[in-house]
Amino acid sequence: MKKQIAIYARQSIDKKDSLSIETQIEFCRNNINSNPNELPIEVYADKGYSGKNIQRPEFQRLLSDIKENKIAKIVIYKLDRISRNLLDFTTMYKEFQEHKVEFCSVNETFDTTTATGRAMLKISMVFAEMERENIQLRVKDNYYQRIKTDGRWAGGPAPCGFQNARTADNKPTLEINEKEIDIVKYIFKNYAERPHISLGILCRELTSLGYESRRENKMFDNVTLARILQNPVYCVADQILYKYYEIRGIHFLNEQSAWNGTTSAHIVGKKPGNANVRKYTTLKEQSIYLTNFAGIIDSKTFIQVQERLAQNEQLGKDNRPTNLKEFQGLLKCAKCGYSIKMYSKPYLGCYGARALRCCDVSFKGIKFEQLRENLGIQMKSQLDEVAKKIVADLKKQQIAEKKIKQLKKEIDNLLEVASYGGEPAGIVYSKIEEKQRQISELELDAYLDTRVTDRLGLSYDIPVKWNRLSDEQKKRVTHTLINKILLHEDGTLEIFWK
Repeated sequence: MKKQIAIYARQSIDKKDSLSIETQIEFCRNNINSNPNELPIEVYADKGYSGKNIQRPEFQRLLSDIKENKIAKIVIYKLDRISRNLLDFTTMYKEFQEHKVEFCSVNETFDTTTATGRAMLKISMVFAEMERENIQLRVKDNYYQRIKTDGRWAGGPAPCGFQNARTADNKPTLEINEKEIDIVKYIFKNYAERPHISLGILCRELTSLGYESRRENKMFDNVTLARILQNPVYCVADQILYKYYEIRGIHFLNEQSAWNGTTSAHIVGKKPGNANVRKYTTLKEQSIYLTNFAGIIDSKTFIQVQERLAQNEQLGKDNRPTNLKEFQGLLKCAKCGYSIKMYSKPYLGCYGARALRCCDVSFKGIKFEQLRENLGIQMKSQLDEVAKKIVADLKKQQIAEKKIKQLKKEIDNLLEVASYGGEPAGIVYSKIEEKQRQISELELDAYLDTRVTDRLGLSYDIPVKWNRLSDEQKKRVTHTLINKILLHEDGTLEIFWK
């Protein structure tokens, strides 16, 4: 089989300062003609493809021809036309060498038969990759600057309840979709307020009520609901929401003072992946900015929903058929730290001892029902403390409400003073801002102090009667209040409370 010379050309997009594919090919032909030979020329050209990877149709055809030993030499205009990724190029170059394919760059001079030439080739690739990364960084910085400045919708389809639109000054935004917004409000309200609701139950209810999703089959599923419930684009972006995301380690594009509740917020950046939409981890790889449209869900409801989701995520892992009841997922061996399982009812065994052979503890003779009874005593005591906290919170809340009422009255007085010009306007407004800040802190503190009681997810009156709870309710409350339980060989329980 007679081999051929391959010309490869690539252009990402048509720009004034970029060399067209036709010009690249012309330069390559001139180089080949300057060294006459009888080999035929085959052109491979990819238009509209980036050099960040090698998934390009014509380039893949070239690689296929190389593997079939059809290519004697590859001629390109410039090294970065083949790849801007050093690892990709190194792998490809080994393929070239294996099939005895010569390599020529018109714009750079390389003699790949010498060690110096090969070193220069790799150095050039390092700079090509560096340039690609710099371009990516400049694009990212420009993108973030634009969304930070005017709050424009960052792109893509509008989420459920919204539709794509333009502002008066022609910036991308979202506006209410009247046909869908009631769906979103129903989802948030019911998931936040109903103690025993689940995503599955909510899906079935939406279908029975005649609500339709955007999926082809018009049905809602758990993943669709989880994405809606986690999306801050629905939430009023105030100081409470700022504090919530600050705890999760996200990067803020706007100053804290701008979170005044007049807009919603949107998260951009690298995500864990669609397969992990219900994986509640830190958000250090992502950024959040204030949009140019208002939120529809108050921040307290939104945060309550996030905590319910996180709690249900953990419960979901422990909802497999089990005889461990409320201990499931919490009970650990005090000696080795591995989980304790019920290998044959009602006998308990340490996973470290039974499976891993790294522990010598035996729980033979320990009665499981006695452990449940002992845990119940501890839980009753803890729930009594919760009840006391609720009473204390109510008193604290009453004091805070009185203080807020007083501060609002003082603000009204200051406004009246300002209207008569009794003090310089700047001083008056400074005092008003300070009092408004105190009101915001009192409101935030009051909410944060009582949030722990909301996470119990029980509709019972306080105090909660432990013995009246079902097994499912006991599991929920236990996982809400307890981090882990260590079981000692003598049957003693050591509880680590959240």
